[in-house]
Amino acid sequence: MSQINCLNCEVPMSGKFCSNCGQKIDTHRITFKHFIFHDILHGVWHVEKGILFTLKEAIIRPGSAALDYIAGKRIRYYNVFYLILLLIGLGIFIENQYLYSIEHYASYAETDVVAEPDSVALNFISKYIKFFLALAIPVFSFNSFILFNKRKLFYSEHLIIFGMMYLGIIVLTLFSNLMDFFEFVAPLVFLCYFSTTVMPFLVVVYLAYGFYGAFGSDYKKWSFALRLLIYIGLIFVELKLLGLILKSILLN
Repeated sequence: MSQINCLNCEVPMSGKFCSNCGQKIDTHRITFKHFIFHDILHGVWHVEKGILFTLKEAIIRPGSAALDYIAGKRIRYYNVFYLILLLIGLGIFIENQYLYSIEHYASYAETDVVAEPDSVALNFISKYIKFFLALAIPVFSFNSFILFNKRKLFYSEHLIIFGMMYLGIIVLTLFSNLMDFFEFVAPLVFLCYFSTTVMPFLVVVYLAYGFYGAFGSDYKKWSFALRLLIYIGLIFVELKLLGLILKSILLN
């Protein structure tokens, strides 16, 4: 029996896939049926499966899922940072629709209202806050690299851990953004206060849960709690500084 070489990299093949590049040994002509049902539908479903699985893991077990990914269990995961960018785009779209609804509603009540520069800057920061927080991921990851270093993970691996948790935070805030639309539904208007009352507390609880999943087994409970409090305190200070810097840049 003659040796079959990979059509992609020409390395001798055994089994169903090339050990060098992953090319399938079974290739054939691309018919219209194959193009529709495999290249398009299968490709989209594969991406969606990866996205849905990654979102589920980010919500249910962010810390443990990040450690799994770091350990090499990556085939089922969609790229965390690509997914963050996709959800940031979705979040900006939802917020734009909400702001448009607000402006449309307000146009019936007030006219000739001139926004103060300070208010314009704060609105801009609020509108793109998820994007600005994504830029702060390296800083937040450095915090955990310093405080939760018993496992001797690389700094880049701490980026993955916080990236996974930030993905979960974006999902939570997207849900919160959708709740804001209840402002225009009189019987359910109380639900629009979710983002300003329950959401901040929920994010802190989620961070604590995520970090416990990643590092809880490395420390005694009191030591972990102390490190977590310092971590959350640092985040609040860094967010305050980020807000002041962005406000200063925008006003100037």
